Amino acid sequence: MCSPMQEPMCLVENVNGSLSVNEEASKYLSRNNQPVVVVSVVGLYRTGKSYLMNRLAGKSTGFALGNTIESKTKGIWMWCVPHPYQQGHTLVLLDTEGLDDIDKVLTTSH
Repeated sequence: MCSPMQEPMCLVENVNGSLSVNEEASKYLSRNNQPVVVVSVVGLYRTGKSYLMNRLAGKSTGFALGNTIESKTKGIWMWCVPHPYQQGHTLVLLDTEGLDDIDKVLTTSH
């Protein structure tokens, strides 16, 4: 495995409705030589996806958490950590932008 990530990084950026892969994240993944287990959560905005992913990483912080009605996650973020039960495996956690984010609804309805 390449060195464990200390914090999540953006994998897929959503800029004005256009998706692009973050080159740094792509390079990080290409350096990994271990089997991976990918876990991704998709759902409505403000429903605890980032909180769940932090728990799966065994951390209380990492993926951004918000305390307002505004969503924090934009695009797709990844966090590569050692698998907690399968030695020699990398756990790739993918945190996604929430569906029905009020900011997206307002900007796409005009």
